[in-house]
Amino acid sequence: MVENFNFHGQTTFINRPVDTVIQDFQNTHSALAGQEHLAELLRLVLSSADLPDEDKEEAANVIQGVAVDLDRAEPDQAAAKTKLEMLRTGLAQAADIAGPASTILASILGALGA
Repeated sequence: MVENFNFHGQTTFINRPVDTVIQDFQNTHSALAGQEHLAELLRLVLSSADLPDEDKEEAANVIQGVAVDLDRAEPDQAAAKTKLEMLRTGLAQAADIAGPASTILASILGALGA
């Protein structure tokens, strides 16, 4: 079964399969150290059965925002940390991904010195 998601705003995830969204994310942020953790987090979010589509969209946009914050000439780690903490709180409500998401978020935040 292929699931499609509609995203609005800066992202280009409009009505596309999860694997395509992940591949595009990885290609866009290929030079970003740790992008594989963000890509895995994005995959978890998009495949969650417990998150409503609106929450998936919001979480995906936050993950995209974190990647943009960290993929700058002068990375904005403070903004990325804030977004990741917000994401941690939101994803704790999704029972099917809360554990793995928390582990990935802890790893990313640890790498950022949080």
